[in-house]
Amino acid sequence: MISRKLKKIIEEDKKYLFQNYGDRLPACFVRGDGAYLFDQDGKKYIDFFSGIAVSNVGYKNRALTRAIHAQTDRILHTSNWYYNMEQIKAAKLMSEISFPGKTLFVNSGTEANEAAIKLARKYGLSTSEKRYEIISFKNSFHGRTMGSMTATGQGKIHEGFGPLPPGFIYLPYNDIESFRKEVSLNKNIAAVMIELIQGEGGIIVADKNFVKEVFAICRDSGICTIIDEIQTGMGRTGKLFGYQHYGITPDAITVAKGLGGGFPVGALHTKKEMAEFFTRGTHGSTFGGNHLASAAAIASMGEVKKTSFLKNVKSVGAFFFEQFNQMKKEIPLVKEVRGMGLHIGLELNIPCAELITQALKMGLVINCTAEKTIRIMPPLNIRMSTARVGLRILKRLLIQVQG
Repeated sequence: MISRKLKKIIEEDKKYLFQNYGDRLPACFVRGDGAYLFDQDGKKYIDFFSGIAVSNVGYKNRALTRAIHAQTDRILHTSNWYYNMEQIKAAKLMSEISFPGKTLFVNSGTEANEAAIKLARKYGLSTSEKRYEIISFKNSFHGRTMGSMTATGQGKIHEGFGPLPPGFIYLPYNDIESFRKEVSLNKNIAAVMIELIQGEGGIIVADKNFVKEVFAICRDSGICTIIDEIQTGMGRTGKLFGYQHYGITPDAITVAKGLGGGFPVGALHTKKEMAEFFTRGTHGSTFGGNHLASAAAIASMGEVKKTSFLKNVKSVGAFFFEQFNQMKKEIPLVKEVRGMGLHIGLELNIPCAELITQALKMGLVINCTAEKTIRIMPPLNIRMSTARVGLRILKRLLIQVQG
């Protein structure tokens, strides 16, 4: 039953806000602590979603909140007309935890991908006036702005927004023959953009041989490689970035979500030679990487890069996979388990949207993606004891639904 307080919140939401999110789930979170959330009535929840893989360092993280509070007492914003010590420090740290290069800070994941698309075209058009096409993959998701939306390989995301920008090619994921054929026939390809785990596509993991072959073909053909690390970056897979599982180094990565630990910040990080294509006036952002955003990114990166932090992701992640694979044996409703680290998909034999609301009533926050896949993405520093309790709730729910 919805409380009087929540009814009032829902009424005002519908009165004053765009309804593009439809009916939201029946909770209004007002406080967080570690891997727990608390709603408008004080009810406690275990969070297995992290605000779509954003709150990687958990709620009320001391290092993050201390950094944000300290920065608000100094200065919030001056714009990119001026030098910014926090931004420089954040960029230096990005090079240290990924690969040596340069960083452009923006405000979100979709903006990071927009910047990557522009950079790829600038690169391609520097070699040929027709070389501006970008390969992405079916069932991918790269954002909601026009360029990143068009790069997304899902027709349902495009509907109602045409005409879309030209120059995007959608190929089957994990199909090296179709990729090889396209590159051999099309000399206008400037770049490939890929998620190593398709989150919105159902937590589908890229095959290692496929990725290595794609990178070898791109290297031989002079095609720029862009890895969308919006969800897989910042420790989510058990390494700092998803590409580090594959023995490759891309020309560019896009990062956001967990980069600010809850504060909006995104980044395009590239090899030094790629950064040279963004000359003065070719791209910019009023707020991108301002003092406060950069301070949040520094604190978040500082936490995630700790050996103990990544060790927790691996150990809790291994526990999740062990438990989910056991559930698969015991509960026919569970069809498949996929993912890496704490980026996990539990595919069911039925649509799972209704289960998300039922889980919420039981005190567990989860998400449904690709219609039948429960997406599990808790804060990366979740304690094993908390993970166990959350899994018991989820198992109880699945058994109830199974009947």
